[in-house]
Amino acid sequence: MTPYAMGSLPAMLGIKAGSKVSVINPPRGFVQKLNPLPDGVEFLITAQSGLDVILFFTSDAHELVQRLPALSRAMALTGGIWICWPSGEGIKSSLSEEFVRHAALDIGLVDNKICLIDETWTGLRLVRRPRGRIDKPDHRKQAPTAQA
Repeated sequence: MTPYAMGSLPAMLGIKAGSKVSVINPPRGFVQKLNPLPDGVEFLITAQSGLDVILFFTSDAHELVQRLPALSRAMALTGGIWICWPSGEGIKSSLSEEFVRHAALDIGLVDNKICLIDETWTGLRLVRRPRGRIDKPDHRKQAPTAQA
């Protein structure tokens, strides 16, 4: 049984049809694990904004703190950043779930999902705080007003 018994890896990561995705520092063979992908997924190496899913692999806390603000700016309003760090036994990393969470909070991001990427890597999904999002237009019908 795969770790993605509830769905495919792309589904677990929020990669949907038409998503704009960036994968940074992936371990060998990771991108192949994303197949098959939904239709119209676009991989971008560099983007200033508009990315739906960013997967950032690192084992270095300093690198995370330095790069997280730029990753946040590159994320679409309703997008997410997966910070992925090695968590398997015997692997050295200066990162932990708690460290990633605090680094995110420092720049106004919150975590909303965790995923075991594979036997080595764990990912924490970061999103903008709901109050940091622009309100979506309200398309609900309004109740008719009483007329005099």
